[in-house]
Amino acid sequence: MYLSRIYPNPRHKQARIDLANPYQLHATLCRAFAPPDQRPPRFLWRLEEGKTPQILVQSAQEPNWKAIQELFPGYLAQMPESKQLPLENLQPGQVLRFRLRANPTVTRKDPQNPEKRKRHGLKDVGEQLEWLHRQGAKGGFAVLGAMVVQSGRVRMYKHGGEHPIVIQAVLFEGYLKITDLDTFRKTLIAGLGHAKALGCGLLSIAKPRG
Repeated sequence: MYLSRIYPNPRHKQARIDLANPYQLHATLCRAFAPPDQRPPRFLWRLEEGKTPQILVQSAQEPNWKAIQELFPGYLAQMPESKQLPLENLQPGQVLRFRLRANPTVTRKDPQNPEKRKRHGLKDVGEQLEWLHRQGAKGGFAVLGAMVVQSGRVRMYKHGGEHPIVIQAVLFEGYLKITDLDTFRKTLIAGLGHAKALGCGLLSIAKPRG
């Protein structure tokens, strides 16, 4: 697995468009994995907002960031940093810090049509944290402590689309404990929840401070 950190140039027109629209940003990132006429492999990404925007990208395939720079000269403020993730160093029972932007949802019956079920974004903090604990139980880890750092609706449009795509995006931070190592590794690779192409699902881990 590869983890890359890229720095889009906020002064670049295309970069500004991408930073304002997760759907468009994903389309640009795809160019690092496949040409426009080919379907790219799946990858996970997350926009880290701040004075200097950064994008984390996790992929099984090594990305070719020069392809984006050639497509949009000046798009990258500096060449990306990439490294391989040493997943083999993880241990059962290990405690880790984590950061996750996710799209917590629940599927409920449609009151207008009881035979159909619709996916709804969870807006209540308590429900969002309960969702996270459920994901951990299925994903090989236990949440030891977590907080919702940011929560809100994200609205975007597809190319030329009239109807917006709206998701509930939640940024979690906290501590977890690995309970099933094989399952946890698969969770890291696959990501958590829905809307992965829109910047959700990447579970970042690090050793506890101190």
